[in-house]
Amino acid sequence: MTKNNNFDPIKVDDNEYKIDHLKDLSLIIDMDCQNGDTRPITVHMRPTNHLFSREVTDDDKANRAKLEGSGHWLNSYIHHEGNYQQVKTPPKIKESRIFCKEKWEYSFLFPKFVALIEETPSHVTVLANAGDDKTCLSGILEIEDRPEEVYLVFFVLTKINSKEANMLIESAYCVDPNVNPKAKKLIKPARDDSKPFVIALRNVMEGRKPLENKKQNSRAHKRRKKNRHK
Repeated sequence: MTKNNNFDPIKVDDNEYKIDHLKDLSLIIDMDCQNGDTRPITVHMRPTNHLFSREVTDDDKANRAKLEGSGHWLNSYIHHEGNYQQVKTPPKIKESRIFCKEKWEYSFLFPKFVALIEETPSHVTVLANAGDDKTCLSGILEIEDRPEEVYLVFFVLTKINSKEANMLIESAYCVDPNVNPKAKKLIKPARDDSKPFVIALRNVMEGRKPLENKKQNSRAHKRRKKNRHK
């Protein structure tokens, strides 16, 4: 997100684009714990400006001054890992991005994705992303009245404490479900490739990888314990 954490409108070419629909989003899910208890878990959302921007191209770099003047040039800042709501002090730029009106329009679908998870946490499936099965996940929102598109959301889940988790939204955009391979897998996932959101959340809250099975975690723990005693 921008350096200002108030989600004030972005001004581009003298037009204002509101982003406050992405502010203060959270959900509460009743999670069945390993000890048999049921506990409400609050998941705090932290969208990044990837939801309304695109990557910087070489042409953009050549025209940086003009893009900065028009408001198109945006910066992402590094946030505290344990609290994505807070930018590190002093602020440090993570990357630069270019405002994208099309993705900004897509961003209004994100609150619906949050509502979908809260309403059906056992039915919303998530996948691990290539190269990162520990934290990076993706989920999908099928758009009402737009069967030719789905909204693909990429995010990271981290535990804050026993009752709270953070969900950093790495990116989100619309794709053709018949062409995009990630969307295809989410719509018709293979048995071991995906997990319901609530299971991924429970894994994270109990110290496992999001898509890890308890048996896998138990075997890994035994191997680590054995290695320590060699």
